[in-house]
Amino acid sequence: MTRLMENSNESGSKRDLNRETILKIAQEIFSKYGYKKTTLDDIANAVRKGKSSLYYYFKSKEDLFQAVIMKEVEVLAKELDKVVNRNTDPIDKLRDYMLTKINTFRNLANFYNALENDVTAIGFIEDIKNKYGQDEIRLIKRILIEGVRKNEFEIYDFNLAAIGITMALKGLEMPLSSGTYGNMNLDRSVDIILKIICYGIMKR
Repeated sequence: MTRLMENSNESGSKRDLNRETILKIAQEIFSKYGYKKTTLDDIANAVRKGKSSLYYYFKSKEDLFQAVIMKEVEVLAKELDKVVNRNTDPIDKLRDYMLTKINTFRNLANFYNALENDVTAIGFIEDIKNKYGQDEIRLIKRILIEGVRKNEFEIYDFNLAAIGITMALKGLEMPLSSGTYGNMNLDRSVDIILKIICYGIMKR
């Protein structure tokens, strides 16, 4: 009985390893060619397995792509959670949040493209976008509440402020990740944006 359980665990571990290998390679190929141009044959050839082996782990190309996206979403969520939970000054925390988000986004090509490009036609993408947006508003709100408690921020509507900052960050993701300002010093860019968010543009 014990031996059977050991064999079962080994089999399960091997399955998990195989699945992770497929996900990693699929992530690279989707990132390089995009969802529409990538085929399961491309991924199977890169993994050096038959296409039927992919169907053992994933029902379809869309199912595999969803697993890749969810893996990238989890990476981003974990990194942002770390920032929010640090024992740092709220203004520094907001700055670290912005830096972490843009830096992580630069390395999450599939998630970024799925959010911004034509694969939004795939049903699950819209669900992920909505959940991701709500999670981000919640995290920003936590930073703002902490800032008010420490008498560093003056905010009368936390929800509205969190939504405004979240939308501002969303609008900056493309230029700061890969667009016009993609090659600029990110620290300096974030400092400029943070100054506008915290102090506005009015001359004092």
